[in-house]
Amino acid sequence: MRPWTNKSLGFGILGLFLVALGISICFLWPIFFHHIIQKGLALSPTSNSFKIWYDTSELPPMFLEVYLFNWTNPEELGKEKPHYDQIGPYCFREVRQKDNITFHHENKTVSYFQRRLWYFDAERSNGTLNDTVSQLDVVAASAAHKIRFWHYDFQNSLSFLLSNKKLFTIKTVDELLFTGYTDNILALGKMMMQDSEIPTFDRFGWFYMRNGSTMFDGHFNMETGEDDISQLGILRKWNYKDTTKFYKTPCNLIEGSAGEFWPPGRTKDDIILFSSDLCRPLVYEYEETTSHFDIEGYRYAIGGKTLGNSTRRRYPHDQAKFFEPTTTTEDFFVAEHTTVFEPTATTFNNNYSSENTDEYLNNDPDVINMGNCYCNGECTPSGLLNITACRYGAPVFISLPHFYKADPTVLDAIDGLSPNEDHSFSITLEPITGIPLEVSAVFQVNIHLHSSEIIELFHKVPNIYMPMLWFKLKVEITEEMASNLRMLLALPTMMLCSSIVMIIVGLCLIAGMVLRYFGKKRHMPSTEVTMEKMIDNSDCEKKAEMVYMDKTSNNEDSNIKTDRRLYAKQ
Repeated sequence: MRPWTNKSLGFGILGLFLVALGISICFLWPIFFHHIIQKGLALSPTSNSFKIWYDTSELPPMFLEVYLFNWTNPEELGKEKPHYDQIGPYCFREVRQKDNITFHHENKTVSYFQRRLWYFDAERSNGTLNDTVSQLDVVAASAAHKIRFWHYDFQNSLSFLLSNKKLFTIKTVDELLFTGYTDNILALGKMMMQDSEIPTFDRFGWFYMRNGSTMFDGHFNMETGEDDISQLGILRKWNYKDTTKFYKTPCNLIEGSAGEFWPPGRTKDDIILFSSDLCRPLVYEYEETTSHFDIEGYRYAIGGKTLGNSTRRRYPHDQAKFFEPTTTTEDFFVAEHTTVFEPTATTFNNNYSSENTDEYLNNDPDVINMGNCYCNGECTPSGLLNITACRYGAPVFISLPHFYKADPTVLDAIDGLSPNEDHSFSITLEPITGIPLEVSAVFQVNIHLHSSEIIELFHKVPNIYMPMLWFKLKVEITEEMASNLRMLLALPTMMLCSSIVMIIVGLCLIAGMVLRYFGKKRHMPSTEVTMEKMIDNSDCEKKAEMVYMDKTSNNEDSNIKTDRRLYAKQ
C-alpha cells in the first residue's frame, strides 16, 4: 500500500467518525440534556440542590415584610365606614431549615419538617416593634364566631364576660406579631372545651410560638424526582396523610407542589401549590411571559380559579361517585354558578352551544364546583378564602393585599385601602427546567365581623371583613445563579452547533480523501504510458545499433589480412 493511501484512509475514517458522532448528537441531544437535568435537579443527599433546600442561611437573604392596618375610627363603627391606615413595613430576615430529613428510596420521596426563623431588621423597617396599633379584638370576635350556633346559655355567658370589653384593642407591633398578649377568654376557652379544636396557646399573636418551631408547618412527604423528574417537588402527604381533615372530598386532597421545587418542562397550563398555612391547594394561572436576568420565564398568578367560589373541575365518574357529601350551606354538586366556563373539546359535546353551557355542566356528574366545597358553610364574595376550619374555628379569611381582585362590595365597605398590581401573588418559572426565577408571595389576613343577637358586644355590628395585616415575601435568583442557569439553557444550542460542526468537518475530510484519491488515479495512466514509451525507445535504440560486416567475397582466404573498409549492415 502506498504511503498516500494510508493518510487518506485515516482522514476518511476520521471523517466518517465525526459525521456519525455529529448525527448522533444531533438526534440524541434531548436525551443527553434530560439526563443532565435529571442529575442536576433531582433531590438527593449528595445533589447540589440539597444544600440550598436544606438550609437557606448561606444564600442571599430573603426578607418578610409585614404591613399592619391601624383602625383610626373604632368608636364610630356603625356610623361611619371603618378607616384604616397602613403602617410598616416591618422587615424580618427569614431563614428556612429542614429538620428530621428521611429519604425513602423505595418510593423516591423525602419526608421532613420545616423550621422558619425570623430576625428583625431595623434598618429596612419603617418603624419599630414598639409602635402601637389599633385593631379589632381578634380573640373576642373569634370566640363569638366559634359559639354562634351553640346553646343560648353559652352565648349569654360569653356576652357577660365581654361586657367590659371593647370591639378594638391597642397593642404594640411586637405583641401582635411574635410576643403575643394574654386574654382571659383563651384560658376560659380551654376550660370549657376540652377538644382538639381549641388552641393550646396562652397568648395570642399572629406568629406567636412560630419563630424557630417545626410544628406549625406540619410534616411533609415530597417527591424527589430521582427516577421521574416530572414528579419533582410534588407533595404526596401532609401530616402523614394524603387528605386533610378540614374539607370533604374532593377538596381535601393533598396535591400540587410543596413550593420549592417544580418539575421541568413547564407549559402555560395552570400550576398548583399546596399551602400548609391555608391547609389547601392553590391554583396559579398563566399570566404572561417575562424576562428575568435575560432569562425567559412564565409568570403564574392567583386569579379567579382560586379566589372565586365557582371553579369547576372535571373528575372521571369512577372517582366522582365516591365523593363525600359536603357540609356547606349549598350542595356544590348541583349548585347554580355565575362564572363563565369555557369547555374544551374533551369536556364539551358539540350538541351543546355556549348559551347552555351551565345546563350541560350542571347535568354532568363528573363536573364539580370546587369553589363551594371550600366555603366551610359560608360561601363568601369572590376574592376571599375561608380558612376558618384551618384556624380552630376563628373567622379568618385570606385575600390578596388591599382586597386586590376581590368583589368590589368587600372593598367598598371600608376606607383607606388602594389595591394595585403590586399586590399580586405570582410565581415566575423558567419553563425548560422549572426553576423559580422570582416568587412574590403576598397574602392579607382578615377577620369577619358580623352581628350576634345574644352577645351584646356584637349586637347590630355591620357585616364587614376587617383587614388586620398583610405580608410579602419576595425571593429571586441572584446574578450568579442566573449566569449558571443561562449556561445550562445554552447547552442544547451548544450541543446542536457542535454536532453540525462535526458533520461539516467530517464531510470535508471525506471529500478531501475522495478528491485526493481521484486526483492520484488521474495521474497514474500518463506515468504508465511514459514508462511504456521509455521501454519502446530502449528497444529501438537496441535495434538501431550498427553491425559492421566485411563485404568481400567469401572465396578469399580468410586468413589473409587486408585493409578493406568495413561497412555497416543495412
